[in-house]
Amino acid sequence: MKKGFLYILLTAIVFTTLEPVSKLIANQVEPVAMTFIRFFIGGAILLPFSIMQIKKKNIKLNAKDIWVMTLLGVLCICVSMVLLQYAVAIAESPALIAIIFSANSVFTIIFAALILKDKITPKKVLAVLLCLLGVIVCADVKSGTNVWSVVLAVLSAVSFSLYTILSKKYLTKVTGIIQTGISFFGGSLVLLIALLVMGTNIVPMITMQTIPYLLYLGIAVTGIGYWSYFRALDTTSATEASMVFFIKPILTPFVALIITGTPLTVRTFVALALVVAGSLLVAMKKKA
Repeated sequence: MKKGFLYILLTAIVFTTLEPVSKLIANQVEPVAMTFIRFFIGGAILLPFSIMQIKKKNIKLNAKDIWVMTLLGVLCICVSMVLLQYAVAIAESPALIAIIFSANSVFTIIFAALILKDKITPKKVLAVLLCLLGVIVCADVKSGTNVWSVVLAVLSAVSFSLYTILSKKYLTKVTGIIQTGISFFGGSLVLLIALLVMGTNIVPMITMQTIPYLLYLGIAVTGIGYWSYFRALDTTSATEASMVFFIKPILTPFVALIITGTPLTVRTFVALALVVAGSLLVAMKKKA
């Protein structure tokens, strides 16, 4: 359990730095390019672990399995994560974007009801309402730019929730590390094709100033972060590992203050309290 807690803490810390570090180079690296570089590096790190698990568990993957995982990677990377990077790029506070995205577990309730036919309970309805209130608090109606960043962050969280539910529905014979390694790598290659079609040249964006941040986002946040998360799942329970997504929004305002100098505001803490409360309601299991 002690080792599992260390994995949870490591995952939470590196995940917490995603939005603030991305914000530092948002004016130098386009969101689509940053997403591609991050997930291509992270996917390349995770893929060997995926292959090892496939061999260890003697899992037989067919063309349909690879195709489904690649499509899920497109939904996660080309849609959800690109939207998240655009939200961070135009947001005044990367901490607020992180708080909104942390509500994705609550949006999952809606898709679970529609796709997996899960039962909607009063507790789940309350959780959704709390998180929606948190999102509303994050939105500053006096600033159009901030409103759009909130909209993009919500769309990112919603599409990530859809990715989560579709993964549960269609990928029942593979483990999380297998799915993530293949999905991330395949999704990043599709994003590369999109960049080529759009005529986006990413080479000028890779400079001596941006390289350290891009490597950190790819190796630490995406590669090590997701590896550590799945190690936490292996050494603890799914419920305990989910604490990562409760720790992240709590730490992010302070990390953003240190990295980007984003000031702490009452609005940030009110939104944080609402989203964390809603997420905790989702995580709480009904007693037998």
